[in-house]
Amino acid sequence: MKVIDHVTSPGGTRANEDRLGHAGGLAWVLDGATDLERDAFLPAPSDVLWLVDRLGDHLTERGTQVGDDDPADLLRSLSGVIARELQDWGFPADRIHPTCSVGLLISTRDELRMARIGDPTCLAIGTAGTAEVSTAFFGRREAEAIARGRTGGLDDETNRRGIIERRQQYIEGVLEESVFSGHPKAGLRIRTAILEPGRFDHVLLCTDGFARAVVDYNLYPDWPTLLDRALVDGLGAIVDQIRSYENENESPARNGNRRPAHFKKSDDVTAILVRT
Repeated sequence: MKVIDHVTSPGGTRANEDRLGHAGGLAWVLDGATDLERDAFLPAPSDVLWLVDRLGDHLTERGTQVGDDDPADLLRSLSGVIARELQDWGFPADRIHPTCSVGLLISTRDELRMARIGDPTCLAIGTAGTAEVSTAFFGRREAEAIARGRTGGLDDETNRRGIIERRQQYIEGVLEESVFSGHPKAGLRIRTAILEPGRFDHVLLCTDGFARAVVDYNLYPDWPTLLDRALVDGLGAIVDQIRSYENENESPARNGNRRPAHFKKSDDVTAILVRT
């Protein structure tokens, strides 16, 4: 496994809540869920930044160890580790827990193991075609909430209460999808794919902000076409296209007065590209 490109870009003036990394046979992207608390409890600028940084540290540590991890077992184990650390910090029971999405690759001699929890996209592309681990669940739920609610974004109190309610559902895994957390009631719904390395040349892991290039903005008709561009011009060129599209469609007059599909007009964008 060789990392051939990576990129991360904040979606606005707030701190970038995405992370990426690689160590040994592991590669990952993390997408921190926007912190809804007014101030931080944990030793970081926000609780979610603490979470993505600590999870990245633990993934780096696991990647440097010689092992043959099952991705689902690894993520469950790390959820328990984070839970114990939160307990050590005395994290209040009535506080909104920090959460994130995780896209993970574990590359071994015999297998490519992709795993997703939350809304990242994990793609393997090669002679066998395209293998994808992704979901439209979170985007659909967000669009439905916007359609029946108001367009004030994350600063609107009605929107904020709805997001808190949905986030607790995602933490506990009571629906078909979940997010990663160290919550005592965390119910992790982890989706995986096990592939043969010889049939896939590249693996792309990306957060939903990057996936907008294909899923929302139709800048590319499919993922193989995007990969072809990335291999020539780099992942940064894709990010430039995403930001250009968002800037051009910022005003209602330019987007045909359509209701937005996301609370954030411009999201954090992160991707890592691996040659197997």
